[in-house]
Order: sequence, then structure tokens, then C-alpha cells
Amino acid sequence: MKNKFAMSGIFLITYLVFLIATLPTTFVLNQISLPTNIKNAVQFSGVTGSIWQTDIAQMAVNGSRIEKVHAELSFWSLFSLTPKLTITFGDSFSAGPEGKAELLLSQNKATVNDLKLFIKASEVAQQLTLPLPVTAQGNVELTVINADIDLKNNNQCLAVKGDIAWSKAGVEAFNKNIKLDQLNADIGCENGALTVIISPKNDLGLTFTAYVRQGGKVSGNGFLKPGAKFPAELNDALPFLGRKDNQGRYRLAF
Repeated sequence: MKNKFAMSGIFLITYLVFLIATLPTTFVLNQISLPTNIKNAVQFSGVTGSIWQTDIAQMAVNGSRIEKVHAELSFWSLFSLTPKLTITFGDSFSAGPEGKAELLLSQNKATVNDLKLFIKASEVAQQLTLPLPVTAQGNVELTVINADIDLKNNNQCLAVKGDIAWSKAGVEAFNKNIKLDQLNADIGCENGALTVIISPKNDLGLTFTAYVRQGGKVSGNGFLKPGAKFPAELNDALPFLGRKDNQGRYRLAF
């Protein structure tokens, strides 16, 4: 009799595990109650697969599209109550960013490790309010070694270590193609906002800090101080920046 009960228990547990493992991702997503700010910011379409391997044809995050998302959930991570997802997205033939990352979720915090993201500079420029119409050229590569996000406090930035490199940087303005060499920036956190601090070692004489706050709101401020290496083709754009101060700097803000 005990053996029958044991076999029945094993069968039941195995069957339950099978049911969970084959649950469609769409069913699981419909059962999850997300915070309003996340629910409004993130939208999915074309979701297929199980909770262990999920494919999403397209995601929209604050209006920005991410194509061909593939996520794999580590079974063993569930035992530590910190689910781990390995995520890849995009490709060289699709619009939007391309990259990969590892995401760990706990009750209060999300941790992103080993994030690599590649995106065309023109797609980044479309998200910004610039003082004059320009078309950006080149590619932007974002690397995040690790980042911690506070899920209980409006997804504030807790800690980030990473950098951004804009290679083959250039802009098209006033019907001219203007080379900017390469621009680099460090990523960090300040008062819950993600910060992007541009390295002052650049030909533009540019010092600038951008902030990404709750809801994807982007702002920034800094200065442009043309020097000996400042591209002559950009001199025509300087009047659009207003008057320079007594240090020869033009104020930049958006």
C-alpha cells in the first residue's frame, strides 16, 4: 500500500512539473500583476514558447522597439529564489538594438550582468531633443558589467558599472558629413537616475552628463568649448547654441 502511495505521489509531482514546464508564456504573462509604471512602459507582441524558453517577436519599451527577443530561464536558479534569465535580442538585419544580457530577479531587486548592446547612433539621436536637426552616423556600443535596479522604489538605479563607446562617430548637418572620431562615456547612478558622463577627451571640447529617470525620461546638461581640434564644418552650428560665456563655452541642455 505504501508503495502505491509513493508511486502515486511521484507520478503527481512529475505531472505537475510537466504542466509547469509546458505552460505557454502568454498564459504566465497574463497571470502576472505588474506595477502600473512597468505595464505602461513595456508591451509585447508575438509571444511564443514555454516559461523555460520564450521567444518574443517584438517588444516596445517606452516606445523604442526591440526585435527578436529570446529568453531562457535557468531551472536551477529557482532553488535560490532568484530566477536567472539569459536573454538575446535583435540581429544585424533588424531595426533597433542587438545584444545579450543576464537578468536575475529577486523580490526587491533586479540585477543585470554582462550586458552588451549595439545600436545605430541615428536611432539614439531620434530619442533626443537636439538644438538643431542632425543625422547621427556610426554605431554605439553599450557594455554593462553589472547593474542593480530597485524594483520596490520606482525602478531606481542603485549601482551600475559600465561604459559606452560611439565608434566611427559623425553627424550630417548643413548638408555636410562631419567626422567626430570616437566618443566615450562612463555609466553610473546618481540619486536613483542612470547617468551617462561623456569623457572630456574628445575633439569637440564637450563635457556633458545625461540622466535617464523613471519612465525613460532623458535630460542632460553640459558645455561645448571649441578648441584647436574642433571640426571647422561645425562652426556654422555654433550660433544655434546661443552665446558663449566668459570662458568660451556654449551651454548645452535638454
